[in-house]
Amino acid sequence: MKLLISAGEASGDQRGAEVLAALKRISPDPLEAFGLGGAELAAEGMTITHRLSSYAVMGFGEILLSLGKFLTLEKELKALCRKEKPDCVLLVDYPGFNMRLGRWAKKKGIPVIHYIAPQMWAWGAWRVRKLRKSTDLLMTLFPFEESFFRDRGVNTVFTGHPLRAINQQDISSDRTLGLLPGSRAQEVEKLLPPMLQAFTLLRDKGIADKALLAVSDHLERKVYRDAENTIGVELLNGTRDVLADSKAALVCSGTATLETALSGVPFVVCYKTSTFTYALAKRLVKGVKRIGLANIVAGEDVAPELIQDDLTPSNIVTCLEPLLTDKEISKMAVEKLSLVRNALGDGDPAENAAREIIRFLRETDES
Repeated sequence: MKLLISAGEASGDQRGAEVLAALKRISPDPLEAFGLGGAELAAEGMTITHRLSSYAVMGFGEILLSLGKFLTLEKELKALCRKEKPDCVLLVDYPGFNMRLGRWAKKKGIPVIHYIAPQMWAWGAWRVRKLRKSTDLLMTLFPFEESFFRDRGVNTVFTGHPLRAINQQDISSDRTLGLLPGSRAQEVEKLLPPMLQAFTLLRDKGIADKALLAVSDHLERKVYRDAENTIGVELLNGTRDVLADSKAALVCSGTATLETALSGVPFVVCYKTSTFTYALAKRLVKGVKRIGLANIVAGEDVAPELIQDDLTPSNIVTCLEPLLTDKEISKMAVEKLSLVRNALGDGDPAENAAREIIRFLRETDES
């Protein structure tokens, strides 16, 4: 089996690597993978022809400024497809770019599988018609997505969320705050300063002794310079070690909210982007009342949300202080997090996805 994989962000690199590992375990045929990815896909044996750290950007304005770079990437991956003739193109998240690549590949007769559905239930169902033209099989992480896309004509299967396997931990008794500002440079630049200022206020009030900051090895160390110079802040790679020792956390609004909820750590959702991107998003996002993914999945607020201008050090302290000082409030917050786990399904999601890939390609060959 020969796969061209396109994963342009750190989360996609991780999810793609999990599926690639499962394919290696269960595929009856030898496996070869190449394309756009990072360290985790490389560790599973994928040949990285284009490294994701060069292409992980967020926000409409930022993407426009990088348009030439993405057009070159698209051209080079198309040339790679023509040269290597893969059995399948596996697109992992990264919908803005991957849907264009998928549309081209599908027109060329190359089977296209998209893993991790674009959040079109938030951004407008009218965009689904573009997805229909760019994928032959869509594998989703959330059960409500399967019916949403099937009802709109997309061949869709729910395979489960990989983070479901995370076990809830005992809440740390230490007065330690976890800081999870995201894995993209723009996220860290917007979120980390108010997080650090809030920690400083909590530290000076004697409410928090230490902060653990989750850093991404995809980013240059200079984006964390202010944290390195803040007394009481310790930098750790990834989120698991941070959450393991945190009593409460400040978390970027995306997938990290799921990881935090499943770990049983009470938290506050943080979101801030450029003024232009936020104004445009407010006009485009329809059908959802929340921005934190854990809150969306649970169907209610399991964690407070501080968005854009509301993300201030004083507001953060107001939300965090009871979680750090009041055992009953903290306990109730942890109990509410179980709503997230209940919504994410059962089984091994990566293996489910791998089996769907094998089944789909077998059926494609037979047709």
